[in-house]
Amino acid sequence: MVLVAHSVSSMIAVLAANREPERFERLVLIGPSPRYINDPPGYVGGFDRPDIEGLLEMMDKNYIGWANFLGPAIMKNPDRPELGEELTESFCSTDPQIARRFAEATFFADNRDDLPRVSVPSLILQCSDDLIAPNEVGEYLHRIMPGSTLRLMRATGHCPHMSHPEETIDAIREYLRPAHAR
Repeated sequence: MVLVAHSVSSMIAVLAANREPERFERLVLIGPSPRYINDPPGYVGGFDRPDIEGLLEMMDKNYIGWANFLGPAIMKNPDRPELGEELTESFCSTDPQIARRFAEATFFADNRDDLPRVSVPSLILQCSDDLIAPNEVGEYLHRIMPGSTLRLMRATGHCPHMSHPEETIDAIREYLRPAHAR
């Protein structure tokens, strides 16, 4: 089985593959991050702890404002505002208390120690301009995960499956194509 996962689900895929590697032929990780908080001097996750605490505080005080700010920021692609609006609507349709718990668990998680144990071949799809998972994160994953392939995409934002579906599909197909057919 090939498991395709996006964002925090990518680390869930890593945990599943580490627990039962025989179930997986390959992993495709889109915009993955093992840790969102910077850990100087050797790790850039994209955010300092006060940044994350501020986002969580904003969620508590004004969830709709948080969603309206974060949706377009995560999506990028300002020339296509409908994409940011779609992500914002998705955030707004989620129970704020559940979203808050999920955000806290996600942004404070640290799965870096799980990466060297991945034995399943993995594709890391890294967007070229991603607020949530900067390029350094993709490079870090590739360095630490044995048998990984890093593909830097032209796509920007954190959701290339929405903003650049053709490029995302092409990258996955290329990776899954048998070596003799490439």
